[in-house]
Amino acid sequence: MRGPLGDILTDPVASKQFGNTMVLWDYHARKPLQTFEVPGAPLEIRWALQPRHYYAFTSTLLTAKLWGVFRKQDGSFEAVELADIGDPAKLPLPVDISLSADDRFLFVDSFADGMVRVFDVSNPRAPKLHYQRKIGKHVNMVSQSWDGKRVYFTSSVIAKWDPPPEAGEGYLRAFAWDEKELSPIFDVDFFAQELGRPHIMRFGQDAFYAKGLAGGSLLSSHSEVSR
Repeated sequence: MRGPLGDILTDPVASKQFGNTMVLWDYHARKPLQTFEVPGAPLEIRWALQPRHYYAFTSTLLTAKLWGVFRKQDGSFEAVELADIGDPAKLPLPVDISLSADDRFLFVDSFADGMVRVFDVSNPRAPKLHYQRKIGKHVNMVSQSWDGKRVYFTSSVIAKWDPPPEAGEGYLRAFAWDEKELSPIFDVDFFAQELGRPHIMRFGQDAFYAKGLAGGSLLSSHSEVSR
């Protein structure tokens, strides 16, 4: 999995090295409860945050599908294919996803076409495409502020999969979100400032962790040169 992404996707042997399962764990007992077959290489998993919302979402890199994991009446869970992400035949390569704190909007980034697609998941078993926008030549990670009013994107996956600096982009881009569209706020060019490759983002505030509050946030962007 350490070669260029284009080579991996066109190599029938290499492409089969991606995993096709998700595992549900009991964190209290530290043991797995169920394993789900999810064809197409599931990546990020995001659980619903609201009380009594017993479900999660994931997307599959190679088949460009949105999946849900839902609790059944007997307490077990099931994995359900929900929707296409763009045109799966064009291999948009969905990567990171982010679920809003109210469990209403799911942001899905796709690396190959640089798009974010926002699904209305108010009915989690019937997502509807609500909005889409091109973020850059490529896009990877997405994070939202706790109040849902700002969304941040970064461009890098890993160095061997990213386009070279002369052909690609290295950015942290921030947008305002009014539940209808994204409006640019600022753009940091990591390549121009020799900051490496922008990848993961983490949000936090002392008050949030100390007092259980969700107001305000601090953004930390992690630059990884050797990933």
